[in-house]
Amino acid sequence: MPEKRIAVLVTAAGRSERFGGTKKEFAQVEGRSVLDLAVSAFLSLPGLAALAVTAPPGREPETLAALSSATKAALESLGPGRFLLVAGGSTRRESVRLGLEALAGAMGITANGPSGGPSGGEPGAGPAGAAGAAPAAAPEAIVLVHDGARPWASERLALRVARATAERGAVVPLVPLVDTPKETGPDGTILRHPRRESMGAAQTPQGFLFGPLLAAHRRAAAEAGAAAEAGAASRDFTDDAELWAAYVGPVASVEGEISNKKITVLGDLPGTARGASGAGGTDGAARTVAAPFRVGQGWDIHRLVPGRPLVLGGVAIPSDLGEDGHSDGDALLHAIIDALLGAVALGDIGQLFPPSDEAWRGADSRDLAARAAALVREAGWEPGNVDCTVVLERPRLGPHRDAMRESIAAVLGIDAAAVAVKAKTKEGLDAAGELRAVEAQAVVLVVPRRG
Repeated sequence: MPEKRIAVLVTAAGRSERFGGTKKEFAQVEGRSVLDLAVSAFLSLPGLAALAVTAPPGREPETLAALSSATKAALESLGPGRFLLVAGGSTRRESVRLGLEALAGAMGITANGPSGGPSGGEPGAGPAGAAGAAPAAAPEAIVLVHDGARPWASERLALRVARATAERGAVVPLVPLVDTPKETGPDGTILRHPRRESMGAAQTPQGFLFGPLLAAHRRAAAEAGAAAEAGAASRDFTDDAELWAAYVGPVASVEGEISNKKITVLGDLPGTARGASGAGGTDGAARTVAAPFRVGQGWDIHRLVPGRPLVLGGVAIPSDLGEDGHSDGDALLHAIIDALLGAVALGDIGQLFPPSDEAWRGADSRDLAARAAALVREAGWEPGNVDCTVVLERPRLGPHRDAMRESIAAVLGIDAAAVAVKAKTKEGLDAAGELRAVEAQAVVLVVPRRG
């Protein structure tokens, strides 16, 4: 393959409206998130210079937590500023443009922007200059745009698309249609009977020369803005290949993979009613088996110091010593958060709410636990019951037990009858027994979410 730098953009900023109200990229397939599998296909690409993932605005920490430690380590090895989490826009096209802009900044790529208004160019008008999109200043770079809800793309496919893009400029992987296509009118009447042999279903990753694609997206954004100001409708593009054809030129195709399926509804996941046979092949196509429940365990310990409040399970306990910590130090809720995340293999509290991030300084751990519970539900699971133990020499926790159970239940959105809180001492042994620390343990059971 010619020496070209490769950028990868994985789109995960959608709302997953057809996935039962949860974020499909966070769903689990054999212990890994859909997003983690989608990203992993590109980590060994020769020439990989930068990778960006788009996320719903405000949900960047959850998106980062959906990536495994191994994936994040591989991304960090690209170098400082070469792995980016980018807040998406209101449409897929806008999210892709924002991701491309971020990657261009990281890689030092420039592309001449649009002229600021419609040029009257027709779809497929020829090369970039003929359609109004100027060439890039760094044409040696290519970008692969991949759907974060396609977890079964293989490394072979990514390499095949990258090589073809370097030669052809724009490439889409296609798979043959299984069913005979029909074109229908507004009333459902069949208008045409296209030949199945001449058609294919498009997949991702789709590959493009970086500069021209960025210029085309800028052009489309400018035209959409001008149309909105004029009260007119703007062009709609179903994918980047259609946008390229409209502003740049022809798009080539390569052979796709039948196993490279897109997850759209819950039944597309292997192990569910309609996906029980699995969806993968041999290249990273993980399979899973539907389970009636999963279990996670969590543990935390915090130093006790004067001048800090003692907060356990979201309840302030009268005491002359309190937990030292970056947030409010609630060791019990921290253990529960780790148990929740562990049950669905979403990392740990340090990954989701790192103590190095000033955004979480002094944070109320009830808010953190509610976010963790929301992640569990996004992954298709529901907290069932919680069994936890606090190890503290004094004060006595018995008088506060019911308040702690009610608080935990309210945070997790479950009944207080499903929450058990036990209090133990260390009989004067270890840090907890010497009143230098408070320790908490939690076990959480989660069950498949209904609906």
